[in-house]
Amino acid sequence: MNYKELARKIRAGYQSLKEDEGYKFYHIIWNRKLETSEIRVENDAQFKAIIIGNTKNSPDSKGYMYLFYTDDRSVPFPTIKEIERRLRIVARKEPLPDKDACYFDRDEYGPLEMQRSYFAGIIRNALKEGAMERQNKSSELEFTDAMLERVDEMEHAIYQMCNTLLHAEDDKDSENQLSWNVEILEEVKELVIWILRKHQYKVCEPYIKIDGEEQEYCRTEECGFTNCNRHP
Repeated sequence: MNYKELARKIRAGYQSLKEDEGYKFYHIIWNRKLETSEIRVENDAQFKAIIIGNTKNSPDSKGYMYLFYTDDRSVPFPTIKEIERRLRIVARKEPLPDKDACYFDRDEYGPLEMQRSYFAGIIRNALKEGAMERQNKSSELEFTDAMLERVDEMEHAIYQMCNTLLHAEDDKDSENQLSWNVEILEEVKELVIWILRKHQYKVCEPYIKIDGEEQEYCRTEECGFTNCNRHP
């Protein structure tokens, strides 16, 4: 696993949370020894975040940090490229200058320099373990960059359409502008896709079908393409 693959895994974890509102956390990297996640994604109401570290009562716990966080519905989740950039900074033990990232529990878990080494180690270990797992067994199917880009493209198109209908697309300060509400966007998207398919139009909506231990990517019969360039 490299930085981009880890970033993709984080972005895909957030996408999974959006699709299943029953879960608030998605564990990206799990520490078997401590029985807790060390990289996870949160999506709870309007709050969303990427969290690194843990605060279990153990010598191996050295606090946690937000690689990204927001409680503003209008702020989108970071792109794969942006997540990768931040992961590289943390892995180099450098401070994140971004306003939507921060560290916690400095006093209880030691100086900030020690925490940065801890967070950097989590990321580096995740990259090593991912590479080892790939050698030992075939990896599970994951959303590709192109699939995630398509999902983002659809979300932004629906968001723009809604604000056009509200006469708010050209006025960011308009009181009538739609906030980035995932629930509304998903509901509108599903309805639009249903209407299009009802009238025999084919829509490219990427997904991974899971049936027990069997997994497969969506098929071209559903999107209408002769060949798919978004996944194998």
